[in-house]
Amino acid sequence: MIADQMAAAARPYARALMALAGADRAAVLACLEAAAQALSDPAVAALAENPQTPRAALAAALASAEPAPGPVARVIELLLENDRLAALPGIAEAFASLKEEAENRTHATVITAQPLSDVQRERLRAALARRTGRSVELVVETDSRLLAGMIVQHGDMVLDASVRGRLVALAHALSPF
Repeated sequence: MIADQMAAAARPYARALMALAGADRAAVLACLEAAAQALSDPAVAALAENPQTPRAALAAALASAEPAPGPVARVIELLLENDRLAALPGIAEAFASLKEEAENRTHATVITAQPLSDVQRERLRAALARRTGRSVELVVETDSRLLAGMIVQHGDMVLDASVRGRLVALAHALSPF
């Protein structure tokens, strides 16, 4: 429930940052990701949880990893003022998603039993680009437990074309319960 609230709180901040970022989208994203990463540091998290910590000290701890462009610094200030610092990782994630959408890009994860050749990667990338209508960045992983075939993950879609997946489905279909 709280995670859903933070995700809902993150989207307007991310949209506002997109409107203000202009050509600096990459710098804004890098800063957001660095601040979110800094927030996951136990020392910084302890500062954030302590109500006695001055906002300026916490803002400095979050900005120490990457110099913050003006809009990002202001968003961090707003999050501190409104006790919504926990939304920062969600803002970074939502901003990354909006940035990909604005740049007509997407990414997909492909898990294969054997490493793909460059030709196979390019064919798969082209097929996914045709299907999504966007430029696709592939993240390819190998997992020998698949036996053969692949699993493609893109957003909410998962296509399991692995031998292991088919064997699991067959075992499920044949089981009485």
